[in-house]
Amino acid sequence: MLRALTFDYWDTLYEGGALPERVALRRTAVGALLGAYGRALPDEQLRALYEESGREAERWWSEQQRGYRTDERLRWILERAAVTPRDRCEHLAAAADAVDNALLMLPPAMLAGAWQMLRSLSRQFTLAIISDTGFASGRAQDRLLQKDAARGFFAATIYSMDVGHAKPRPEIFAAAVETLAVPPSEILHIGDNERTDVRGALAAGFRAVRLDVVRHGGPSEAEFVARSYEELTEYLRAQRTGERP
Repeated sequence: MLRALTFDYWDTLYEGGALPERVALRRTAVGALLGAYGRALPDEQLRALYEESGREAERWWSEQQRGYRTDERLRWILERAAVTPRDRCEHLAAAADAVDNALLMLPPAMLAGAWQMLRSLSRQFTLAIISDTGFASGRAQDRLLQKDAARGFFAATIYSMDVGHAKPRPEIFAAAVETLAVPPSEILHIGDNERTDVRGALAAGFRAVRLDVVRHGGPSEAEFVARSYEELTEYLRAQRTGERP
């Protein structure tokens, strides 16, 4: 019996691209942080440092499957700029808030049809989010859901920054199992990434569906590949009785 559905966030429910204007706001916040510690940098150096921190954060995610926090990336930037924050944490907190606020000031769009799909499925299943966070925090992602009147569809939101591990590591899936109090075999995870979403979910004992609404990912180990929210909804309704294809 299928009791719960967990959803990836980026490129599954929301556009996952890095908006240049949002990046500029965050780079400005990093510049203000460095300036607060007396280490203001010329624009070109600031840009280079910011981009280097992005490459390092990508390595944390892709190679180490690490669920890093916003302040960890900010501290890495300070260290590279030869700044020791000591106990002046208010500057770090202000910069972290600015990074989060950039997501709400220039919000990514919820993908067309996602809201209607969530409303329909929430009437039949318990829903949750299992998402890797980027520079912005899980709190910011929750606020984006609230802005779009979608947070109420989810019984829980599980973010890598809170768990300390990113998909496909088992810890983030185990956190969902514990929070939902549903056996892994009765949870189906839906996401766009074959490595993190499909293989990670299957290794954790979940069922998995890949959702190819943003891009087509080639062959899949998932039990089904949906190319639209309508296909996904129809497939999951058929699973409500526990029948497998």
